[in-house]
Amino acid sequence: MRILSTLLLCAVLFTACSVEENSEPIPQQIDFNINSSAFGAKSTSPTAVLCQSTDLIAGQTEVVGTVEVYVDGTVVSIVYTTIPGWNLDETHMSVGNCTGDIPTTGSGNPKVGHFEYSANHSDGTTVVTYTADSTNLPAETCVAAHAVVSSTAGANETAWGHGPGFPGRSWATFMQIDMTACGGSTPPPPVDER
Repeated sequence: MRILSTLLLCAVLFTACSVEENSEPIPQQIDFNINSSAFGAKSTSPTAVLCQSTDLIAGQTEVVGTVEVYVDGTVVSIVYTTIPGWNLDETHMSVGNCTGDIPTTGSGNPKVGHFEYSANHSDGTTVVTYTADSTNLPAETCVAAHAVVSSTAGANETAWGHGPGFPGRSWATFMQIDMTACGGSTPPPPVDER
């Protein structure tokens, strides 16, 4: 009888101490394909619409290229392009809603090593295109576009797609894109209040 009581008590305690599931939503993972080339053209279709273009800034002040966002139906392309004399050695990108999908430290600086997408590129790479289905992107999408660039003169710098700054103390920036204006995300249908 004593063993049965002990087992029953353990079962009650085990049930009472079960772990609750995390109620925070997990960001949707978007699968991006990466294409890089040396001295190549941007790999976007002729019907793609340019939604946003911003400077790729190295070392806080030097424009070394652009980061452009194109939408073609349900396909979004994020294109890093350098100006002559600069190459893309690495690219890192985080994409999601603007209120917390981009990995940051407690003080608000981005954690580039935790970005969802990254690639190392061969010598002489000047164009890198990340392409994915845009239907899973939020209406207001933020893109943290980071790169490691090198010049033909031997300089090596980190670079960011220009935009608003992160709340931390770094000079890191991100891009804000209204996907509904670009045609890449469909707003929810109006609610019938009859």
